[in-house]
Amino acid sequence: MLGALVFGALVFGAAGWRTPPTLSERENMAVQRAAVLTLFVEREHPRRLVFWNDSAHRSPTLRLLREAGVALDAQQPDTAALALPLPVHLETLATMERQFRASPDGWEVWFRRFPASSGIVALTRPVLLATSADGLVRASVVVARTCGEHCHSAWRMTLQRDTGGSWRTLTVAPLTLPRD
Repeated sequence: MLGALVFGALVFGAAGWRTPPTLSERENMAVQRAAVLTLFVEREHPRRLVFWNDSAHRSPTLRLLREAGVALDAQQPDTAALALPLPVHLETLATMERQFRASPDGWEVWFRRFPASSGIVALTRPVLLATSADGLVRASVVVARTCGEHCHSAWRMTLQRDTGGSWRTLTVAPLTLPRD
């Protein structure tokens, strides 16, 4: 019986029934870091970043994308591994609900707590893409932002690892979000 299982595994492996390749956690963080730096440090210049950090609930923008049929693998940020060059705060649904119950002007109060931020940022787990024609590894990640009751943005970013091992952003494509 064991011989049949080993033979079956060899046949399926030879036929291309392999687990798709994935990035290591270190590479995941490097892709996410490059994406966040492109969007927020190079383009928007906030003085702090606030990340959605609630494993029990999706961020509002990722929830909107899911409702529109875009299934994404959300990932809680590892802010130490991201090693971003500005202060970072982690936000949860429970904290947001307490604040919004306490104040009818919830987002106004929120932005007073976190001035010069870009709203609440959420990240997805990077997905490995086909290797480029010149043999360089590419990946895609979605970065989403919630910045008010009806203020949501999301971008699908394609990044490529250069020959030195650094990840560089190739494209930033805005995703269409349903009206909420």
